[in-house]
Amino acid sequence: MRKALLRTGTAIGAALLLTACSPGGFNSVELSNDPSAGDVPEITFETPVEVEENQTKVLREGDGAEIQDGSVLLAQAVIYRGSDGEEVGESYSSGAGQILKVDSDLKERLPELYDALTQMKVGGILAYSSPATAGQSGQEGDNSTSVEVYEIVQEIPTQIEGEMSDSPDGLPEVTENDDRVPEFGEIDGDAPDEMVSDYLIEGDGDAVEAGQTAVVNYVGARWEDGETFDSSWEAGAPAALPLDNAIAGWSEGLEGKKVGSRVILSVPADKAYGTTEELGEDSGYPTGDLLFVVDILAAVDTPEPEPLPDPTASVVNEGDGDEVDEGDTLLVTRATVTNGEPGDATPSVMSLDETLKDEDSFTYDQLKDAKVGTSVDITTSSRAGAGQISESTTRYTVREIIPTEVDGLMEPTPEGLPMVTQTDGGDPEIAQPERDAPDDLVSEYLIEGDGPEVEDGQTVAVNYVGVRWEDGEVFDSSYERGTPTAFPLDGVIDGWSEGLEGKNVGSRVIISIPADKAYGTQEEIEESGNTTAPAGDLLFVVDILGATDTPAAASASPSPAAASPSPSE
Repeated sequence: MRKALLRTGTAIGAALLLTACSPGGFNSVELSNDPSAGDVPEITFETPVEVEENQTKVLREGDGAEIQDGSVLLAQAVIYRGSDGEEVGESYSSGAGQILKVDSDLKERLPELYDALTQMKVGGILAYSSPATAGQSGQEGDNSTSVEVYEIVQEIPTQIEGEMSDSPDGLPEVTENDDRVPEFGEIDGDAPDEMVSDYLIEGDGDAVEAGQTAVVNYVGARWEDGETFDSSWEAGAPAALPLDNAIAGWSEGLEGKKVGSRVILSVPADKAYGTTEELGEDSGYPTGDLLFVVDILAAVDTPEPEPLPDPTASVVNEGDGDEVDEGDTLLVTRATVTNGEPGDATPSVMSLDETLKDEDSFTYDQLKDAKVGTSVDITTSSRAGAGQISESTTRYTVREIIPTEVDGLMEPTPEGLPMVTQTDGGDPEIAQPERDAPDDLVSEYLIEGDGPEVEDGQTVAVNYVGVRWEDGEVFDSSYERGTPTAFPLDGVIDGWSEGLEGKNVGSRVIISIPADKAYGTQEEIEESGNTTAPAGDLLFVVDILGATDTPAAASASPSPAAASPSPSE
């Protein structure tokens, strides 16, 4: 399986970190095949390669347009280890290529590369090597340098031609500066509810197809304040973006549009990155409804990535508890394994149901044959951006088999607390509060189970619903999400740890929590910046499904819901 090559920034700008060969070794570099479009060039050379200064060698001149200063190129790359000639990475299988701008910046940083390129034509292939990569194998005494091979796949137009038409009704005016870079006029009014994609300049190239890689210049601004959050013109080079990896507004807005066009897009938040509430204040992504002007310079087919390696599993410890069956719900802990050592364990609830079987059949198969107490390391591979493939190992430990609900008839709600009833499915419902909350913490059984008592600092598996005393609004519910959750009591608000400690597993408990043992008052929450947390006095109904000792240095998970105001502190 080929290893994908991660390239960042201007395509060959990373070459300073990735190159190699000695005069003899590098001079021996030759093509051993005549690759056609999309094929990886294969080379031979004498090893080891060790260079003392940057070197280039043209392996194929090319038969396309001459490359000149100012050319914008789409390039692919493959890197070979200078010590033994082994391929260590390539970009062909991970994308349509990266953008390389042949300009004064490249001439200043990598003059040898600039000079070689400007003597070539599109379709050409060159080898490059630099002493900056000496010793990157990590082996003692190895001073070999890498051999990088670049193929110039295509020349990209630097701008589109034509006169701009007016923006569609309801969208801001777009003008051009002296360099023909588009600029938004005043952005006022509300964004359209639906996606808008229209030509400002209609080109005459082929229509962009689903799944292709679009080579574009673009500028993006927020509807809310008109702020420009991204611009390839400011970055100095176009971008090559696979539409399958873009936000929905881009893939939908550019598919079917002609190469050589300038397009204006109005993208609602649900087809962009999301709202501020969904992403948080510090997400780093532009939130809300967005505007883009996009120049479509080219569109090329995106290669199909090679399949990921199959996952593997290794049993670390064979448990001696109850056997797990299909359909069971488990309280497990998960820990990332690095260099054979597990990190902090995070608790979670996993149901061995059809959903897990469909989404992650390998993990499902490992857990359904386990016993309580079993630990198994599962290693999986994933795509880590720009085609790079990374491996990660997670240690799953089965702590308990837990029920999905508690059994028994509910007792009347304690005096002073709102009535709690049950749905037909057995989920609790809290009536609208009609009086003030108690001053102190209240924790009482609605159903008293017969399991062991929850101990200080344990990890609990629960279902729960939470409402605000002020208005009865449900702010969080694991019942609505359809799955229990788990977390250490050392990592939750005081009202939860105090309210659950000493209660029996298998119980349903109602807990009234004053603000000073919850998240605080509205003023305190605003000062803390935790704007998603519910303010004031709170009321919870909690089903205690299981409890187990918390592993040393366990991390509280972002439960009960990653984006919800859970009992986690």
